[in-house]
Amino acid sequence: MKYFFGIILIVCLGFHSCQEAVIPVSDIIHYTPRKAAVVIKINDFQAFKSELINNDFLELTKGSNAYLDSKSLLSTLSYIQTKDPSLLAINEIGKGNYDYTFITKKHNELFSIDSTVNRTIETLTYESASIRVLTIDKHKVYSTFFKNYFIGSSSKLIIENLIRSQGDLKADPSLVKLFEVAQNNSSANIFVNHKQGENLFSTVLSGPLANEVTQLNDWTSFDSKITQDYIKLNGVALNNPGSKNTLDLVTNTTPATSEGADIVPINADYFISLNSENSGLVENKNTTDSLFYNSRELLKIGISDQQIFAVSTSDNLDFEDRLQKYVKDQGDFRDFVIWNLNDSTVVSKHYPKLFPKIKSKHVAKVGSFYVFTNAMEPLESMITNFQNNATLAQLSSYKTLRNELAGESSILVIGNLNKIKGNKAILNDNFKDYFSEKDLGEYKFIAFQYIAEGDFAHFHTLLKKANTSTVNSNLITQIFSTILDAEVATNPQFVLNHYTKKKEIVVQDVENNLYLISTEGKVLWKKKLDSKIRGEITQVDLYRNGRLQLAFTTASKLMIVDRNGKDVSPFPIEFKGTITQPLSVFDYSKTKDYRFVVVMDQDVKMYDRNGKSVNGFTFRKAKNSIINNPKHIRIGSKDYLIFQESNGKLDILHRTGDVRINVKGTIDFSGNQVYLYDGKFTTTNADGDLIQIDQNGGINKLELNLKDQHLIDATTKTLASISENVLTIKDNSTTLDFGIYTLPKIYYINDVIYVTTTDLQTNKVYLFNSDAELMENFPVFGDSRIDLDDMDNDNKLEMVTKGDNNSVICYKIN
Repeated sequence: MKYFFGIILIVCLGFHSCQEAVIPVSDIIHYTPRKAAVVIKINDFQAFKSELINNDFLELTKGSNAYLDSKSLLSTLSYIQTKDPSLLAINEIGKGNYDYTFITKKHNELFSIDSTVNRTIETLTYESASIRVLTIDKHKVYSTFFKNYFIGSSSKLIIENLIRSQGDLKADPSLVKLFEVAQNNSSANIFVNHKQGENLFSTVLSGPLANEVTQLNDWTSFDSKITQDYIKLNGVALNNPGSKNTLDLVTNTTPATSEGADIVPINADYFISLNSENSGLVENKNTTDSLFYNSRELLKIGISDQQIFAVSTSDNLDFEDRLQKYVKDQGDFRDFVIWNLNDSTVVSKHYPKLFPKIKSKHVAKVGSFYVFTNAMEPLESMITNFQNNATLAQLSSYKTLRNELAGESSILVIGNLNKIKGNKAILNDNFKDYFSEKDLGEYKFIAFQYIAEGDFAHFHTLLKKANTSTVNSNLITQIFSTILDAEVATNPQFVLNHYTKKKEIVVQDVENNLYLISTEGKVLWKKKLDSKIRGEITQVDLYRNGRLQLAFTTASKLMIVDRNGKDVSPFPIEFKGTITQPLSVFDYSKTKDYRFVVVMDQDVKMYDRNGKSVNGFTFRKAKNSIINNPKHIRIGSKDYLIFQESNGKLDILHRTGDVRINVKGTIDFSGNQVYLYDGKFTTTNADGDLIQIDQNGGINKLELNLKDQHLIDATTKTLASISENVLTIKDNSTTLDFGIYTLPKIYYINDVIYVTTTDLQTNKVYLFNSDAELMENFPVFGDSRIDLDDMDNDNKLEMVTKGDNNSVICYKIN
């Protein structure tokens, strides 16, 4: 199963390659090659990519042979920019050799190949159809068009077969059946052909286990739900009647609650449970004299190199009566009766398909199960652990996992990840050697679950961190870390999703890609911009309908994009000069009659929400360079527009751009903004004095003795400053370690004042209350100024910051 993630993970690297042959086929699924081992339907490429590259468990597989082989196979797919749902099929062409086929609707911008990439293109003809051959760094992609579909493959044979079969393109009926019921609201649907997948399974699993997986059922399909610390797959396992698969054993049985964890020791590698409410879990359903005729739950427990069998029955007395013909004598251990058997094949001969290698010389009743072992030591260990409550059922990490699965099942598989990662009976040698060295952290268990219903079964897989659902109070917990395609360039900030009313994150990387990241940490989209964004992004409701857009400036454009990353007409507005300050957005009377102010050195341009220049605004050019983005301050019913000039002139203007307050003198600006604080226009000068201007234009100076390069932030009643290593909030001060600190940003949330700053030298984020007291469990790791808000409306604050180079970290403050 992990190799599927290895292959799926590579899908995130991109896609690829085509002349046209018109073939009347209506459904994309019918273009999949015959005998595909895996078919992946990608409904949302960007979301699927984000899920895979940001899951920290899948990250652990990146150095494995399975991953590297997949990466090599699919490397040429990185040049496709698909806009529509797509299919990726993996076929085995020759033993252990795999080729892919990628299918999507054609469009004009399907390919995106940089001019620096070494590539050649040629066109072949096969049975009157054109095949385009694209060679990129020795990797070939063969492609053609069928109807409105692009089909590219690493195999020429596959393309030729599709062309040759163009009049009779029909997918496997089981695949079609599963395809029709797949949920399109998932980022991807995965379809696994068990009968074609043994060699594929064996790239991760041991040979015997890979063979067992092929015999489990015919097809399995599942939808993926993947976050940074959580993988959940939900789907259907299809079992054709008369196929003699493992699922046949539970066909037409009633799922039941597994009690296996009550006896499975905490040191077990795994356990497999088969359940039936109405009993009768026997391979030969026609016999009534089997020892296990009344079985209700079968367990296979793996502990190191030992395999232990256990069974619970609907009639214990009947079972013990039947057992006696296999008993040669009995003993005891800690008051538990031990039956010593005369036939060590008693289990394997009753279950030749399920448990062919189980040897059993001893039996004891432990809890509600009869436990069969080949030696006394493991049986005694089972009894001891049971008596000491050292079983899986007692572990909170197991309970957390189990609570997210269905209560009743037909087959339940639980694996202890730290145990199975070094188990040669489960993993093949290469993957075991690689994976055994990995620290899995809080990943404790993986679960697989089948719930029988007629000739198919509901399928669930769950892998999650043990601490995801149970967070200790007073802790700062990292809820996700999202990896971008390049190093982070701007401060991540929260923006409101007007549909969910929750916060999402916008950030830009050094390659000028703008990202929108979901509340769960998934990249929803990325958009290439011409240059770095100036300052912060502002949300606006341009159409006054409650739907929000993102407004910002780059070096040459005023841009407004919607929540899908699409430009909003008539924007962008492009300028010949260089924009030198962040965008200012004024909404004077909170009527959404926006004014967008763009500064290019001395020049000032103002636009309305229709992208028209505001002719009534007369302040078109300052006498000197403007050193900060303009600000709008409202006092009572009066509006004031603030412009700071490099020569120390402070312009306080009307909405029209005319002078509203004639400031009496100049200010040697420190570089800090002007704020409304204590009823006055407030900033600092280069000497570290607090400068306040009243409404008559008078300048008042208060000596604060702030040092050079000091930083301030202010609200109407709170002033915060950092001077060297001293943080002051109102009249309260605290001394920090010497470092390079970001602006001390003030937040007022739920009637509480918070002040935050980040030491960029040591990558530490600090959060203080209004008394300048450091909040509990701070500082935490971070490499940029943070944004702070209740992201998911749970009355707990989240903060977002830059992580290591190309990652964005989101923390929850409990």
